[in-house]
Amino acid sequence: MKRKKRRLLIVDGYNLIGANSELHRESLHSMIVPREKVLAALSEYQSVVSYEIICVFDAYEVKSKESIFDFHGVTVIYTKEKETADEYIERFVHDNYHPHLCEISVVTSDLTEQNAIFALGAYRISSREMWISLSEAEKNISRKVDAINEKMPRLKIDIGEDIHAKLEKWRRGRF
Repeated sequence: MKRKKRRLLIVDGYNLIGANSELHRESLHSMIVPREKVLAALSEYQSVVSYEIICVFDAYEVKSKESIFDFHGVTVIYTKEKETADEYIERFVHDNYHPHLCEISVVTSDLTEQNAIFALGAYRISSREMWISLSEAEKNISRKVDAINEKMPRLKIDIGEDIHAKLEKWRRGRF
């Protein structure tokens, strides 16, 4: 029996935010909303692709331990104090990549990071390419939802006023 290959997509979260002009502007004031928007987009994307998605955010200047949580199916990792997302991603790829068991793609536009992950066997997707994929996935989801809605019966039946009045009388018990 052939074992299914694990497919991972590791995203440098702040790099992805920086590649989107709207989110980048928002991030100058607060990172909360841009992070949530990125995670929501990745969660939707995960519903149409066969990747396990891991989004990594730096906690480089924050005094904390590494934290991991789930955001609607996306694993979110905040690195530990004094560890960059790049360092975490490189270590993760080194520890998890196997040519026959695990395919890893990394979303980053950082050239140094790209070279490091290529050397470790992972694929690279630029942040700009990822935004294009996220946009296409959103369009595909919208099309699927529209197709489902078209097939569903309408909630209201188009009937004449006289028939509507008779039905209303029956409903109220006045025959």
